[in-house]
Amino acid sequence: MYILQKDGRFHYINTRLNNRSYITPFVTDTHLHVLGLGEKLYFPSLESKNLKEIEDIIEKLLKNNPKEIILRGWSEEFAKPSKLFLDNIANNLPIILVRRCSHLAFVNSKVLEIVDFSDCREYVDYVNGIVKEKALEKIYAIIDSPTYTTEIWNHAKDYLLDKGYGYVHSDDLHGLYKDELPFKPTDNLKVYEKVAVTNYEQLISYQKDGYFDKFSCVKIYLDGSLGARTAYLLEKYNDDENNFGIKLWKDEELIKVLDFCEKNNLHLAVHAIGDGAIEQLLYVFEKVKPRLVHRVIHAMVMSNDQIERIKKLNLIVDIQPQFIESDKGFINNRLGRNVDKAFNFSKLYKTGIPLFISSDAPVEDPDWIRDLIRLDKLGIPYCYSLYQITYAPEFIDNFDRGSTISEQALIFNDNPFNQISVPKVYNNK
Repeated sequence: MYILQKDGRFHYINTRLNNRSYITPFVTDTHLHVLGLGEKLYFPSLESKNLKEIEDIIEKLLKNNPKEIILRGWSEEFAKPSKLFLDNIANNLPIILVRRCSHLAFVNSKVLEIVDFSDCREYVDYVNGIVKEKALEKIYAIIDSPTYTTEIWNHAKDYLLDKGYGYVHSDDLHGLYKDELPFKPTDNLKVYEKVAVTNYEQLISYQKDGYFDKFSCVKIYLDGSLGARTAYLLEKYNDDENNFGIKLWKDEELIKVLDFCEKNNLHLAVHAIGDGAIEQLLYVFEKVKPRLVHRVIHAMVMSNDQIERIKKLNLIVDIQPQFIESDKGFINNRLGRNVDKAFNFSKLYKTGIPLFISSDAPVEDPDWIRDLIRLDKLGIPYCYSLYQITYAPEFIDNFDRGSTISEQALIFNDNPFNQISVPKVYNNK
């Protein structure tokens, strides 16, 4: 048999079976929200649902007398809820409907009554019940309950293991404290947790509370999403002439965060979708000149000049191939003449920028085979992509893939460097 090793090559190993199978470690999703995926699997999803179907789902849940209702996945091509729509269903308990991008939600009057948005009013539309970006954290802080986290973790874990995922880089500390996370060192799905912060003071507070004794990655959001029109662009949205999106951080505070990560040997993962957010990231990184390797997540809209500057900064770019398909219904309307700046993954690859490959679940369903096929069509070969989802993330998360390949492995009948097929998932842990 042939085993993929850390040098990126398949090595022939003489065994008792002596078959011509090709063996790799389990793969990695380097950017998702694993508890969010568990919620998507555990609770009803609003994906592709119209308003009547959404109403029926909520009415059914109300029969169980819940304390609150949080549902995710709606998008404008199927339904656009409102505060009035939710209030007409129920206004005596909080109801939150989160858009599929997770950067915007519609809420009912009860949420606006019990949540204090006084320090982030610019992200709240009280008339229409729209809550965006940082204001969503206020909701999660008082409503999301940790009582079911173990159950949704088990749902997500089983789902991912069945698909051949053994490692995830996740972002779950929204409304949860570190000790409420359900992950254990003995779990056969390994989690590299990113500690998301919304300001520098929160970062320092986490340090004092010992978060970075346990975790080694900081996550920040520089902007929102294209779907919600909150991704920060250098030019106004083509379909919203007064809107550049939302810039969530000031340069000075971002510099302090990057300095903190450098001094404390922490990996910084930066959510940046629009070219305006990318420009801010580049300005700060060029000013600080970090010695460590950090990461930009998404980088969906970029100019060729920005790509060249990313290369010089030794940044990893974490891409989500399925967004090409999911965003095709609105990408031209959002970007207009700048649409050619979007999804330049092949340019990133040809420039020599290291790529991580992920799903951003629960926004997209994790499917590494789908993603590698799409990248191959863009000119990014299987031999590169397969290595990037197996051994490459080890540089960041320090999980030893080679040591577990006898217990967890993907078994291909043919060389996956030539053509990806569905492997046998062997899991004996």
